[in-house]
Amino acid sequence: MSDAARQIDQDEYDAIEEAVLASPKGRWFLEEYARRNRFANTEDVILAIERLYDLARETSANTRFGFLYHDMQQMRRAMNETRKAVAAVKPGERHHNAETGPDALAAVAEAAERAAGDIAKAAERLQEIGETLRAAGADTDLCDEIETHASGIFMASAYHEMTGKRISLIVEALAEMENHIERVISHWEDEAAKA
Repeated sequence: MSDAARQIDQDEYDAIEEAVLASPKGRWFLEEYARRNRFANTEDVILAIERLYDLARETSANTRFGFLYHDMQQMRRAMNETRKAVAAVKPGERHHNAETGPDALAAVAEAAERAAGDIAKAAERLQEIGETLRAAGADTDLCDEIETHASGIFMASAYHEMTGKRISLIVEALAEMENHIERVISHWEDEAAKA
């Protein structure tokens, strides 16, 4: 509304309206003006509704998928804690607070494989000692016991090696999942920064 229109009081407005309505062209003008104004207002309302719809759709998506971002962060934290806990396991210790990364987990798996190899070599040596003692005429029961223990060590070594391989697979899977989660979180944060 212009400043001039604001300065007209109700009586003046009524007098102008009455003068315009007195002629057929004046009545046509007012009707046409009202029709055009309604159309302009309708367009403004439609645009406002479209903006509200877009905002509601974006808000709805954030509401529906926002929890995923939080869950991804939680999964990343849990994986980090798991990695640290696995890497912290040392012979004779239950907990260790050292900071560890994927390389430390891989080192644990490699150490398990090396240990399995060392155990197998020690069991082989025990079998050789048993055979040497048997050949030298040592007590047969003692030689049988040495061979039985060597076989038990071989069996335990096989389970230990299998555990090492499983740890390796878990380490690889954890690293792969962690990479995927990092990419998703990074993408999400990049998109949020653009908004």
